[in-house]
Amino acid sequence: MPNPLRFQPVALPADRPATGSGAPEDPIAERIRELEAELRELQHRAKNSLQLVISLLKLQTGRIRDPDARAAYEQTLVRIEALAILYRQLHESGTGTHVNLGRYIESLADAVKHGTPGGLANVPIEVKSDPIQIGLYEAMPLGLITAELITNSLHHAFPEQGWIRVSVMQENNGRARLIVEDNGRALPAGFDTTAEDGLMLAEALAAQLGDTLNTESDAAGTTASVSFPV
Repeated sequence: MPNPLRFQPVALPADRPATGSGAPEDPIAERIRELEAELRELQHRAKNSLQLVISLLKLQTGRIRDPDARAAYEQTLVRIEALAILYRQLHESGTGTHVNLGRYIESLADAVKHGTPGGLANVPIEVKSDPIQIGLYEAMPLGLITAELITNSLHHAFPEQGWIRVSVMQENNGRARLIVEDNGRALPAGFDTTAEDGLMLAEALAAQLGDTLNTESDAAGTTASVSFPV
């Protein structure tokens, strides 16, 4: 009985030219190309669906009068936007599996900043990143963590010369580190991150990346960091 795992050579008809250098098309390579095209199409549809959801949600924003409810609603929009940006950049990358992390965080920081009402949207956000390509399953929780930390910084009471810095640095252990810091007021003494839905989500996502969210705060500002595999 022929081995089902062994591909037998396929003879081409005499009047049919061979592909490329004269060899027949590799069925595995052809199937891989088909799957990659299907993946890109799925990501394109996911991006479009998320953008539609964002547009529909924004239509209802003006009807929410309660400040707390409105803040929670707007934060939900930020989280969906983080995913929409990721799928857009995955589609644009051509690989369908990896994105440039620095470019992703820059776009994400810009979206969070301009989605924040009032004067806080004028706080500058600086992004510095080592050249890192990251896969979908690491980029998704990392993008959501970044969005939560930037939002948390923007909601601090900033001095006149306020700033936020986001850094991504390669480490020597097969991991990299995301750092979000600001010069806003220190977190209150005894501040419990589990009391903040956004920070609680960030801590859960950090655990998914194999780390814990480290937060330090003093009179100079607040710094939060998390490591992730690359």
